[in-house]
Amino acid sequence: MSDGLAFGVVTTDQSWIDEPALQRLDVSGFASLYVVDHPAFAIADPWTWLAWAAGCSQRIRLGTHVTAAPFHHPAQLARQIATVDVISGGRAVLGIGTGYEHQDFEPYGHRRLAFGERVGQLDESLRILRLLWTEEKTHFHGLHYTLEGGASFEPKPVQRPHPPIIVGLNRQGRLLRIAAEGADGINTWQLGPEQIADLRPHIEAACRRAGRPPESLQLTADVLLARGASARDAGGLATTVRDLARSWGRGERATDWDASGVLHGDAAQVAAQVERFREVGVSELSVVAHDLQMALFFDEQVIPLVR
Repeated sequence: MSDGLAFGVVTTDQSWIDEPALQRLDVSGFASLYVVDHPAFAIADPWTWLAWAAGCSQRIRLGTHVTAAPFHHPAQLARQIATVDVISGGRAVLGIGTGYEHQDFEPYGHRRLAFGERVGQLDESLRILRLLWTEEKTHFHGLHYTLEGGASFEPKPVQRPHPPIIVGLNRQGRLLRIAAEGADGINTWQLGPEQIADLRPHIEAACRRAGRPPESLQLTADVLLARGASARDAGGLATTVRDLARSWGRGERATDWDASGVLHGDAAQVAAQVERFREVGVSELSVVAHDLQMALFFDEQVIPLVR
């Protein structure tokens, strides 16, 4: 951490993180390690893999950016996360979102409801998670989920009242209001500093409506890392990823991406870009890494330059 700014690493493929790599990350300048949740990707199940990672590490926080609520019954998800939290000694972090990719849904038995309905699923999931983690007996009746019988829930997570809940979103709206009402933070994906700055007034307004101070809702961001790339190349990468995400089913308003969401250049140039994220209030910045060398470049050459 540098003057209140923490760093994370997020990967879309855990295959490069064997036990030695995980132990190297555990002693790095990264505070957190995040994995994605896409059934259509040829990757390990996120919370099963994180349970393994918890047993092979001692310090780094472990979570998802992000688990898609529609893929998991909240009672099952609550048990998975609590298990990782217990095994890790209180290091689990739940990043959660609505899901979007068509190939993640119907082929695996998940109904891809309209976005507004998926937001409702996420809202109910969060309510159930908090109940299961904090109450002895749980009853819940909603549009998407119902828990009856008042059964007790175990294991309870180590962290109290529960592991941090971070809601993934890129724009204002109902999802932001839900985060302000019951989450610990929000996470943006590939937005640049100016875009995050534009979002901040809406974050503050949502927090005021929810009766909480805006600073109590953590603001985190995930960005791409393109070591040595020019601004033009970074812009091309952002456009390629944007078009791919839209073809998968992500909305245009949530994918207004450009070079500002891609850290690029040499270590000094990347560090200068990192400073801009700190200036707009980001408390944890996570970089997408596809191999250990990419992660170590940021850890060994960039983090020491950030003051």
